[in-house]
This record gives sequence, C-alpha cells and structure tokens, in this order.
Amino acid sequence: MVTLLKGDWHVDYEHVGPEYWANSDRENAEEVGSKFVNALRRVGVDFDSIGIETPCGNCEQPDYRISLGWISLDEASQMTNTVNAALDELNQYRRARRVLGGHPE
Repeated sequence: MVTLLKGDWHVDYEHVGPEYWANSDRENAEEVGSKFVNALRRVGVDFDSIGIETPCGNCEQPDYRISLGWISLDEASQMTNTVNAALDELNQYRRARRVLGGHPE
C-alpha cells in the first residue's frame, strides 16, 4: 500500500523473512526425493538424470513428481541385475537365519 503524506512518499509494508521464499511442497518433494535416491543407492542403483518435476497447471499432474529420466536398455539391464543381486543376497541372509533358528524380520 502506498500512501502520500505531505508531499513525501510513505510505503507501508509487512516485513518478510526466509519463510517468504519457502515452498513447503517443493521442500517435501526434495526430502522424499533424497530418501528415494539414497534407497536406490543402497542397492547400487543411481539415475543420472533423476529430477523433481513441478506441478502442471494445465494437465492432470497437481503434485510434484520424481522423474527418473531416460535410461538405455543396457542401463536398465545393469540396474535390474544389481537390484536382483542385492535381493538374492537378502534372501540368502533370511534363509540362513531360519536355519539357525532366528526369525525373519
């Protein structure tokens, strides 16, 4: 709001802080995305072109989304082998626990 007082300009405004720039939806997407990337990396998979897509006002995408980007068939095959190897190792651990009298988690 701008008010003219006795020939001088006087501007009334509300002070802002860092929260002015905050976008909690984007921050939440970044947090979820980071956890997702870390989970994939735990099993040896990394997407070079992973990103966060902003909501689309003209389509049916009202929320932020994680985009994995494009991968070649060779990359997909390597990732599949890596994930399957990690899961095979986990299954071996679970079987060994059962044999030793432990309980699977």
